[in-house]
Amino acid sequence: MRSKFKWIFTLLVAFTMQFSFAQQKTVTGVVSDALGPLAGANVVVKGTTNGVTTDFDGRYSINAKQGDVLEITYTGMKPSSVQVGTSNVIDVVMKEDILTGDEVVVVSSYFSEKKEKITGAISVVDAKTIENVPLGSFDQILQGQAPGVTVQVGSGQPGAAAKVRIRGTASITGANEPLYILDGVPISAGDFSAMNPSDFASVSVLKDASATSLYGSRASAGVIVITSKNGKFNQEAQFRYKSQVGFSEVGDPNFKMMNSYQLLNFQRLVGNGRGVGMTDAEIAELAQTNTDWSDVFFRTGKTVSHELSVNGGNEKTRFYNSLSYFDQEGIAERSNLQRFTFRANLDSKVSDKTSVGYNISMNYAKQNLLDSENSVTLQNPYAAAYLASPYDTVYDENGNYATGGGKIGANAYENLVENQRYNNQVKIIGGLFAESMVAKNLKARVDFGLDYTNDYFVRAQDPKTQYGSTVTPGNQGLYSQTNSYLGRFITTSRLVYAKTFAEKHDFEFGAYMEYIKTHGKSGSFTGYGINPALVGYPAGITPGTNANGLIPVVGGADSESGLFSYFGIAKYGYDDRFKLDLSLRRDASNRFAEGNKWATFWSVGANWNIHKESFMEGVSWVNELRLRASYGTTGNQNGIGNFQQYATWGGSGYGGAQGIAQSSIPNQDLQWETGKKANIGLDFVLFNNWINGSVEFYDNRTADLFINQTPPLESGYGGLLVNAGEMSNKGVDLSIEGFIVKNKNVSFSLYGNANYNKNRIESLGQVNEFEQGTAIVKTGLPFGSHYAVGWAGVNPANGQPLYYDLDGNVTNVYSEANSTATWGTYEPVYTGGFGHRFNYKGFDFSTLFTFAAEYFRYNNQTFFQENPNFAQYNVSTEMLTMWQNPGDITEVQSFQYNREFSSKDIEDASYIRFRNVQVGYTLPKKFTDSIKYIDGLRVYAQAQNLATWTKFTGFDPEDDNNIAQYEYPTPKIFTFGVDVKF
Repeated sequence: MRSKFKWIFTLLVAFTMQFSFAQQKTVTGVVSDALGPLAGANVVVKGTTNGVTTDFDGRYSINAKQGDVLEITYTGMKPSSVQVGTSNVIDVVMKEDILTGDEVVVVSSYFSEKKEKITGAISVVDAKTIENVPLGSFDQILQGQAPGVTVQVGSGQPGAAAKVRIRGTASITGANEPLYILDGVPISAGDFSAMNPSDFASVSVLKDASATSLYGSRASAGVIVITSKNGKFNQEAQFRYKSQVGFSEVGDPNFKMMNSYQLLNFQRLVGNGRGVGMTDAEIAELAQTNTDWSDVFFRTGKTVSHELSVNGGNEKTRFYNSLSYFDQEGIAERSNLQRFTFRANLDSKVSDKTSVGYNISMNYAKQNLLDSENSVTLQNPYAAAYLASPYDTVYDENGNYATGGGKIGANAYENLVENQRYNNQVKIIGGLFAESMVAKNLKARVDFGLDYTNDYFVRAQDPKTQYGSTVTPGNQGLYSQTNSYLGRFITTSRLVYAKTFAEKHDFEFGAYMEYIKTHGKSGSFTGYGINPALVGYPAGITPGTNANGLIPVVGGADSESGLFSYFGIAKYGYDDRFKLDLSLRRDASNRFAEGNKWATFWSVGANWNIHKESFMEGVSWVNELRLRASYGTTGNQNGIGNFQQYATWGGSGYGGAQGIAQSSIPNQDLQWETGKKANIGLDFVLFNNWINGSVEFYDNRTADLFINQTPPLESGYGGLLVNAGEMSNKGVDLSIEGFIVKNKNVSFSLYGNANYNKNRIESLGQVNEFEQGTAIVKTGLPFGSHYAVGWAGVNPANGQPLYYDLDGNVTNVYSEANSTATWGTYEPVYTGGFGHRFNYKGFDFSTLFTFAAEYFRYNNQTFFQENPNFAQYNVSTEMLTMWQNPGDITEVQSFQYNREFSSKDIEDASYIRFRNVQVGYTLPKKFTDSIKYIDGLRVYAQAQNLATWTKFTGFDPEDDNNIAQYEYPTPKIFTFGVDVKF
């Protein structure tokens, strides 16, 4: 009986196993939405680790059995579940998640958050916006992409850093650059030329206290958090190759210079320059030489980039690796950026409770640079390109450079081509982490990060060149070298407790401790008497002696700083309708004396998901409506030296003898600048996601400003920083996108963002005003207010220049005592960007325009180009309208009177720029299927800086300072690209 039962049981088990096995089958299908297939959707058998990702055409294939449930998820879509039945084909059409609260946003380097739970003012720029723009520095790519972020590009030099401001200027003397965080590691602003923006997955711009106070003493100017790309769990390895090639060219300037005939006649008229005393015949003969120096100095630049990446993962590990090469020639000789980058990111679940990972980026950049850029000197090739006399030539009759005294064009061109100025940079950014669930609902994590930069800068002058032969001492060229490094280390430890009570009350508390140590060191030397056979090498330097006078100049610096912090973050959410965030941070810095070393920063933020209230159920045209508000404090310690509490000493001399002397005063009272930020915002999604956007109002104030106070001259010291005064920035951020058409085959939307920022200096402590360059810092005025004598025109009777006095009366007397501050500010009041996005099947077409308004700059170029005192150089054709006879109506005074700086030189630099246009085509899957190993292929073309509309008459209205001085022009860049997945 027992054997019989055993036989029956065995048969039953075998039958059951065979039945189960027979039910295992391969299920295939296509995941799509209303617009077409969805690539990258996740399809998982519920309750298992068995999962796949849809391919480029939305297709999937997975092993399952009848009765299993497939769970399908995709960012921005409502999750979908379907039970496996008798059919082997299951197609899924996903519906758009109108309530986009499931979108995860990187709120800070400490945590991420669903959009519906964010209480702070955060703008997000995604990878698609960043990765294909052919600019050498990532910060330039942010221009026009987020409201409240003002990006001003001061140079067209490949890889040049931009000036970035978040909701205005917050400090007078301290630093105003935002804090940059890459994968949890604070990095140096201005080093983006060595990084590959295509490795970045998203950028979060943190603007209010709820978002920025987590960074305490470093956050008054805002924070930009960058997250690099990573792979996906349960995804087969996918390779991607991207390449771009293109060219760049200089745009047309907003002014015109004289030709040889015009200039020689003008010189004869004003009695200044080579044309003085020449006859008509002599002028006609010399004017046959008419060199266009802009053609000499400018060239067609080239852009080439290649990138290979691979990403993927299994159920426990995901990874992303990339290699890239970027090479961009500038529009001038000896001007380029060459960059090599490598990135490796990995996350691994080493157990059910513990994960570890790393993010490593190793970069090397080589930059050839120009001499004296952004200055009105004759070595600056962009000044020489227009100030050089057109009747001079580049080469003499023997084919040599036609250099010499007064030969501006040839001297500058020889210097540009034959001499050297370059910087090589090594940039390493890395982070390691370990995270574990140490108890139920309790997570611990430790992060370690490194930001390391090494710069090797060289400048060399060949003694055979005109400029090399005028170097002092020795008149025999020079070789200068600077080596510097900056290392920044950060460790962050945290414990985070999170639990949901009664399915409605979400509670989270995190305790953090952080330490940042920065160390920098540099050494430099300049040697003279260069051996012509060893130009560009230190071996070419002649040893200095008292006899030859070729004494080298040496220098160096050594600095270190530390910041220790501990802070807490508390969050409470109720029923996905209300959210409250609290943060408290204590920072200690070595920059201040013991009594001022510690500072406390805090914030409170709340949001209300109004659309989830019962009274909104009948309002069908409102899909999402969220109100946010926050208030808190941040700090600033940047822009000042370390160890302010101690006196510093340095080299000095007296009576020809060298020695050491005290160079600064101990500063025991200096403390942090403190920012107080208030923000209220409204997010909305309307008419079934046809319109979405946000509007925010803010009031930011910076107290205890760093002000440089000048001690009595007899003290022998230049200045002493004190805390005094207050500055405010009040404004509005607006972003919106609206769809004109949206269906399966075509989508067309218009988008835009704008910022209005009103800056005001509220107080300055014991003073009411002080001059700062060409501007004045004055209570009641915005920062950057121009300060100049008012221009009243030209007296038509005698050609005399006229000005305004302090009472508004016209006078012919020029006096700087009549300077006023009614000429606007060089910090734009309105900024933003707008454009369109269009998709039709595989075609895509997009544009971006950027703008700035109520923005004024000194045009220092006109002072030289429209000045008869400089007629020995070339001048603008505007001088042909100069007053010559009684009754002439003109804005150019007679050459018999001095040309002075006045409000005439302050121009409206407001502009609209056609920043980017891109057209692309993605091949349909049926074509790529016929190409072995290819999963996706996109080709595209784009152009940068196609046109600029402005009243400004200088090179470029956009710049990172307030004075136009022949800076490197912003080029037009045209590229063609290919993006292949395999």
